[in-house]
Order: sequence, then structure tokens, then C-alpha cells
Amino acid sequence: MPKPENAAPEPWFQRHPKKTLAGVILVLVLIIAAAAEQFLAFNNRRHGIFLEGERRYIRLKEYRPGTRLLLAFPRNHLPYTDNVFTKKYRLDIDENGFIVPSRIYDRPDQVIVFLGGSTTECMFMDEDHRFPYLVGKILGQETGAKINSYNGGMSGNNTLNAIDILINKVIPLHPRAVIYMENINDLSTLLYEGTYWNKRTARSPLETLQSKKLVGKLLKEMFIPNLNNAYRGLKDTLFRQGEDEFAGARGKKLAFDQAKMVHEFAANLQTFVCTCKAWGIVPVLMTQANRITGRPDPAVAAYIGRYGSDTGISYQEFKNLYDAFNDAIREVGRRDGVLVIDLAREVLPDKRYLYDMVHFNDAGSQLAAKLIAGRLRGVMAPQ
Repeated sequence: MPKPENAAPEPWFQRHPKKTLAGVILVLVLIIAAAAEQFLAFNNRRHGIFLEGERRYIRLKEYRPGTRLLLAFPRNHLPYTDNVFTKKYRLDIDENGFIVPSRIYDRPDQVIVFLGGSTTECMFMDEDHRFPYLVGKILGQETGAKINSYNGGMSGNNTLNAIDILINKVIPLHPRAVIYMENINDLSTLLYEGTYWNKRTARSPLETLQSKKLVGKLLKEMFIPNLNNAYRGLKDTLFRQGEDEFAGARGKKLAFDQAKMVHEFAANLQTFVCTCKAWGIVPVLMTQANRITGRPDPAVAAYIGRYGSDTGISYQEFKNLYDAFNDAIREVGRRDGVLVIDLAREVLPDKRYLYDMVHFNDAGSQLAAKLIAGRLRGVMAPQ
């Protein structure tokens, strides 16, 4: 029977019965889930079980796999360098969190991995000038072998981070050798934090997230990753230029125990060496090249003046600490029969090779690559 022309339209739910039913079922499911959650929460609290607290995760200090960065030299570091940086530098990361070029060959004859901090990362130079890549290239040219050389350096990384990366990322690559260089990051961590196992700082080995913050972070990563990354970049540019991760320790005279610091650093080096040997990997240690001499040049003096003297540490005290850490590297290598490439002694403490206190420029990176490749020839020989 046809409807009268002036009849009222049917309600939406009558015109769309399937959608209405689906909506009702969804609402019922949500209500049941919410009720079940509240009941279980009440029941858990009765039995002393609390699941609403913080979530903790081991912090894998790496770049996000697949990241593509174009980086300008930070303005806040300009007073501490002799170089003039006139361009931005590419930093591309592969699918496993290593700096490109990395996996050049699908079936390499040999694999070597470099670990360390920013002095291994070599951020502010062209990618084909970074010494971890150059070492593989030189060894490949000299031996005819297909060598994949991975750069696992990242700014701020210390020995505890290197042990974590070694276990979780490097061992599965089945490398012939892992070459490790670090000093200044371990020194800074132990000097300002007092321990590797500090809490709630950028250098903490554990990352703690509250449940609500974790949900928000996951939602942003799932639905607006590019917008979120752009926002963080803008925020860093506007508000964090010159941020000091150890700001809480500035202006306070630091009390430190040099013997204890060196012991803890050496213990981590020992752990790194033993882990490599347990997995059939040749560990290689390197001292850190530097310009920390008896009479500091203006760039080095400015750096120590800003990041050292305000905590009551004199230049000589800082130098003694730094030298002691390099000595610890040599001692661990001697004691365990491990090859030590002594860049601190083989690279002149000069602005021709280092653009600031510890970081290589292009010439320094190329020199280091030649020195390292020369010492690795015996290590890379077929077994």
C-alpha cells in the first residue's frame, strides 16, 4: 500500500536496520568491556594486585629504523669548534637502526660493526667520509672481499648502551669483529649522574612510561606519525636549542671518586669483551682521539669552561679523568689479549683532524679509517 504524500519519513534506524543493530552491539560490547575492566580492577585491588602503574622498558639507544634526517650544525656548539659548517648533512638510517651505507652486500664475505657515541657516528660529514664506512671500503679494496661495515654510533651512547645494542642487534649479524670506541660519554654519565643506572634522565637504561602517557604516545605513532615528528622538530628548534641534559648538576660543586668511575667503566668494557668472545666475535677496543692537551687551545678551553668549571672541576681534573678512561681501555685490552687501536696516540691533537674537543672532521675521519683498516687486516684474515 503506497504511503500518503504527507506521511512523516521513517526514522533512521528503521531505514538502516543492519547499521542500527551493529551500533547497538558495539555499544553493548563497550559497556560489557568497561564493566569487566572495573570489576577486575576492583577484584585485583582486593588481592593486592595493581596493574595501573608505570610501564618500564629497556631503552635501546638507536635511531628509529628508516629515519631520514637533514641536519645543520647546532648553533649552541659553535663556540667550541674551529670549523665553519656551511651546509646540512644527511643522516639516513637503515631498517635495523644502523647509519647508511651499511648492508651493501646481500651475501658478504665478512661483517664488521662499529659501536660508540657521536665520535663514531660522525654526524656532521658526508656519509662516504665517515670512518666506519671507509674502513670497510678500504679493507674490501685491499682484500677483494665483500665487506659490510655497520655504523652503530649514536650521540650520547655509553658502554652500557653498547652492551645492550651488541646483544640485541649485533650478534644476529654474525660479525667477524666489533670495534668499540667511547670515553667522553661514560665519563660524563658517571661524573654528573654518579652511576650508569640513573633514573628518569635521557641516559637512563630504563624508560618509564605511565599508562595514560603510553596510550597517547602509541595513538600518535599510529595515526599522526609525520605530524607528531614535525611538531617535535619545531618544538626542539624553538625551545630546546642549547638544552643541557645535565642542567640539574650545573652550578654545583661535584664530588667524584676517580678510582670508582674508572673501575665501573672498565667493568663495562670487560662485559663487552666477554660477551663478544662468548659469541665468537673478535672484540676490538679503540681509545678516543682528542684535543685535551696540557695547554688547551681556545675551543677546548671554552668547552671545559662552560661544561666543567661551573661544577667546580678544573681543566686539569677533567684532563686527568679523561686520560684515566683512555688508560682503562688500554689496560682492559692488555689484560684480555684484545687488540687496542690507540687513536688517542696516533691522531695528533690538532684542529686539522678534530673540529672540536673529540669529534673528527673529514681529514681526521679519513686518517682514522686508514689507521683502523691497517690494524684490522690481521683480524679480517680468513680463519
